Amino acid sequence: MKFIIEFGVNHLGNKKILNGFINFFCNSSFSYCTFMLHNKGFYRTKPNYYIDPSDMYKIIDKIKKRKKKIGLSVCDTFTYQSYKNLNFDFFKLLSISNTNGELINLIKNKKKFIYISTGLGRVKKSLSFFKKYKKKSLLHTPMTYKSNQLKFNQINKFKDKYKVEVGYSCHNNNINTLYALSYYNPSSIFLYTKHSNNKKIKIPDDQHAVVISDLERVKKNYLDCLNAHKNANKKYKINIFKK
Repeated sequence: MKFIIEFGVNHLGNKKILNGFINFFCNSSFSYCTFMLHNKGFYRTKPNYYIDPSDMYKIIDKIKKRKKKIGLSVCDTFTYQSYKNLNFDFFKLLSISNTNGELINLIKNKKKFIYISTGLGRVKKSLSFFKKYKKKSLLHTPMTYKSNQLKFNQINKFKDKYKVEVGYSCHNNNINTLYALSYYNPSSIFLYTKHSNNKKIKIPDDQHAVVISDLERVKKNYLDCLNAHKNANKKYKINIFKK
């Protein structure tokens, strides 16, 4: 099971925050992270959020030297052109573009693993672009803050129907729902993070992002729940008097 930290664009174009993200990741127990490359309309209004390809190259190099993996979340053919020569380890295809044939073909040409977000549906049509492409996984991506609408059982339905790996991309503001998710054992969990809980700072994924100082605790708690499910039917000899 892979825990994947999503930095997204939550670095805000601030080099201090960006370097803090990278340093945390390199020294953490996590092995996978992603950055997001937004569409050109987003960068028109927030040009400082764009990480120059030369700077991203340095980030990739630093992470790979620590034997860790870095992925890119993509949604736009135009902006991806500036990053197409960079050596990312995997891709996340955002649901807004999960039927964008041109973009899909561009990232398939890299022959890397691709995670396909299903937040806006169109699963069958999206998978039609990946018929002979084996390095893929669906991501159950419920776009809701209502815990009773997360439909975790969709993970098993996707597995059975499409015969592919299925992970989970968290867009819920109640982190405790992750512990319920452990029962369904997704192959991966994508979890947004942020540098601060300061509500005065406008962070794109603020509501469903975990403050970075809490990530290790969240991961440990999830794995504890997962192990509890896996060992539920095992028989143990228990001596309550033995220390």
